[in-house]
Amino acid sequence: MSKPMKKGVKITLILLIVIVLLIACFISVAIYARIEFQKERTWFPPEFSPQQASVTELPDNVHDAYTYVMKLYNETVNSDITEGSWHTDVDLGGDVELPFREADKKVFDEIRSETAGKLRALYPEVNSVKMSEEDADEVPEVNLEESEILEYIYDPEAIFNRKGEYNSNTYELVFKVSPAFEKTEDILQSDVYKAICEELKDALTINSAKIDVKEVEIRFRVDRLTDQLLSVEIMRFSDVTADVTLTDAYSSLLENGDRLTVTLPYRATEHIDFMWYGLRFTDDFLEQKPNDITPLPLDVHVNGAAVRGEDFDIEFEVSHPETLTIDDDLVMTIKRVNDISGTEGVTIKATLLYEGKTWSDVLTVYITEMDKTTTGVRFWKDSYTVSAGSTEPLPVEIRVPVNEQSEQRTEEEYELIVDVSDTEALSIEVDNKDLYCTALKAMADPVTVSVTLKCGGHTYNAELPVTITERKEVTDNG
Repeated sequence: MSKPMKKGVKITLILLIVIVLLIACFISVAIYARIEFQKERTWFPPEFSPQQASVTELPDNVHDAYTYVMKLYNETVNSDITEGSWHTDVDLGGDVELPFREADKKVFDEIRSETAGKLRALYPEVNSVKMSEEDADEVPEVNLEESEILEYIYDPEAIFNRKGEYNSNTYELVFKVSPAFEKTEDILQSDVYKAICEELKDALTINSAKIDVKEVEIRFRVDRLTDQLLSVEIMRFSDVTADVTLTDAYSSLLENGDRLTVTLPYRATEHIDFMWYGLRFTDDFLEQKPNDITPLPLDVHVNGAAVRGEDFDIEFEVSHPETLTIDDDLVMTIKRVNDISGTEGVTIKATLLYEGKTWSDVLTVYITEMDKTTTGVRFWKDSYTVSAGSTEPLPVEIRVPVNEQSEQRTEEEYELIVDVSDTEALSIEVDNKDLYCTALKAMADPVTVSVTLKCGGHTYNAELPVTITERKEVTDNG
């Protein structure tokens, strides 16, 4: 018969067992963590990656810019897949010297504000007219001659901001035009001027008028991915000096007589907007998780009267239909992720069929269960091309985890090291986690950019071969 175990021995054995179990758990977790850490990371395109390269680089001189926008304008107004809308805004704001009492000046300012709205209605206003139809002949003319241009303004940074993110899908080209070329006499003979005189007849009669155009600015907005003209704005800043006779109802505003010469600031802005038929994904890629249900980021432009299924149709080709489906409401559902790797993604090709024409675009959907806060560095292109003399943002993604213990949610401390194989050919500027390369001279062989990220006791590396072409060549980093 065995002796009963003493109480102190029992407690000691229990403590030993607990300690052994804790050590075993710790070893298991450490082994698992080591295996997971050594696994190859699955990378996905960054949240704010550059989209496709522009079809045409932004012109940097007056002649090329003028040739470019006028070509686009002529193509647009003669297109059979474009609708146009136009109207004119009027602004009568600004300081005006009048021989009125202070109270009467306030009344005049209120009348002036209301008049601006009424004047807008006197200008032509058209909505959604197809350019190939007869009504499109009324589209306001863009009378721009190269010899009239005083200044050409463009800002590439408006497309590519300092964080390396695209904040716009458009170019804006601005021309300051000499006001000397404005035919003001034509304005005074126009139907709009006659309508203004008629509108004001209850208050005054315009005996004579003179228009002094101070400034003219023409803005062209262009889709950088398709080279399609989206809008034109023509802004005219003028001073209108008029000799007027007030009617009996308003002559009491003047201390002496009923006749007055007044100079008014007058700004008229013609807006011409174009809408192109077609189809395009608004994103190049999406990151989704299994079982996600998401509307497709798809823009479809057809005549407003068209009915889907009758006048136009949309077809989809999905590379892995067993993984991703699209319903009739253009909503996609992620079913599973087993059949593909995250780096491959699911390709969706959408095709619009309308009026005997077709338009297609492609979207890649990356499916993953992985958290976006993965730490590391990588280039999302295998190679990159820049022209000598240019400065371009590098296609690099640097991910650093957030310090959850900090109330400000600051990022964990990290060190970024950048090396270039030939510093005489290429220099790198580091701006936080954004990298910009300046090409100093053309090279026959690619220059290698190496990036090392040290974070959390680990080191991550990535390399990118950069080809530097002659200055005049157009880069294509799409």
